[in-house]
Amino acid sequence: MPKNIKIIHHKESVKIPLRYAKDTAVPLNEYLAKSCPSLFGKDANYTPTSYLRSGHLQTMYASLYDGTKGTNDITYERQLIEFEDGGEVSIDWTIPSTDIPEDTPTVVVLHGLTGGSHENYIRGVLQIITRPPFNYRAVVYNARGCGFTNVKTPQLFNASITDDLRQALKHIQKQVGKKTPLIGIGFSLGSNILVKYLGEEQEKTPFIAAVSIANPYDLLNSGTRLDQGFFTRKVYSYRMACNLKNIFLRNKEIMLTRGDIDIDEVLAAKTIREYDDACTKKMSNYSTVNNYYRDGSCARVIEKVRIPLLCINALDDPISLAQSIPVDEIKVNPYIILAVTKHGGHLGWFEHNVRARRWVDKPIAEFIVAMFQACERRQDVVRFDTNAVVRSTKAIRKIKFPPLEATITHLKKVV
Repeated sequence: MPKNIKIIHHKESVKIPLRYAKDTAVPLNEYLAKSCPSLFGKDANYTPTSYLRSGHLQTMYASLYDGTKGTNDITYERQLIEFEDGGEVSIDWTIPSTDIPEDTPTVVVLHGLTGGSHENYIRGVLQIITRPPFNYRAVVYNARGCGFTNVKTPQLFNASITDDLRQALKHIQKQVGKKTPLIGIGFSLGSNILVKYLGEEQEKTPFIAAVSIANPYDLLNSGTRLDQGFFTRKVYSYRMACNLKNIFLRNKEIMLTRGDIDIDEVLAAKTIREYDDACTKKMSNYSTVNNYYRDGSCARVIEKVRIPLLCINALDDPISLAQSIPVDEIKVNPYIILAVTKHGGHLGWFEHNVRARRWVDKPIAEFIVAMFQACERRQDVVRFDTNAVVRSTKAIRKIKFPPLEATITHLKKVV
């Protein structure tokens, strides 16, 4: 086992039925050991870009990295979904590069704080799994106020709310059919929401598997430590607060229909905790920010997840801290595999010195391919070998795509 990747799991992982092999069942950890060479085996290794050796450098580079030379051929078709309370979100479907069947396995993606389908950490993964040879379908769920979607009610992106995801999944299943296999991917705060939802739903979720990337897990602990450090408070917390305030200002008229939100207090926020105290806790009727953070933390329910879940975190992540990873709860849940790397920062994991690209895209894609293939009953479907993802990422690095004028087309509204 490589020294810079540590794998943690229950001593007896849940057995995964292999549909194509007449429901032969194998332990999850053993199945992934044969299917995910980027995490398991002699070649499993993550070597960070030589000039990005620290978690801070990886994190800051991630905020600046665009990656359009390798991932900008991802285009979307947008749908607007109106919820029962009058709220609205958008979902962005990848436009396939070739004809695909209606029941094509589909990946549902949840972005990080104030993000959306435009994020480079999302497009990098989709570049692999939605293009040949895999040709899976993907849809990005843009939470309230995110992905440049305006809100219709005074409610924005919120870590404690999972009902929005439930309603969005119902619309997604109507589009692809209830028999189409779904896998969820969450990044940063989106992974916290995804895992919280999975712990609440347990066996009832339509997902067959899920991936959690750079999950903060314990929002109270992560938030407290973020504000305790001078650099993390002045840089990361301040920047996240600014992003939240920008979304608030874009929707100011609707947000101020709530009489309990003071715009001066919101705009004066210098940290994410100050913003959440001025706005977020009030939107969801919490008495304190601490109660909001406690209730919104997926660490409380991760032990109850009942589908295969791959979690990947970096030990030098300055935002989703190593101290917040619920290792004990993961160890007692046979459905979870935790992979921790020594380096990577927050949503970084860049490798290569020339044309740096995210290493984490490979284990994510390998897990997705492995889980979709495990549930595939059809004998005529192509079986990908374990190195298919690595070959695909190497080929993508060599391509320089022309710039695109637009990435989202065909706006449609569904209710």
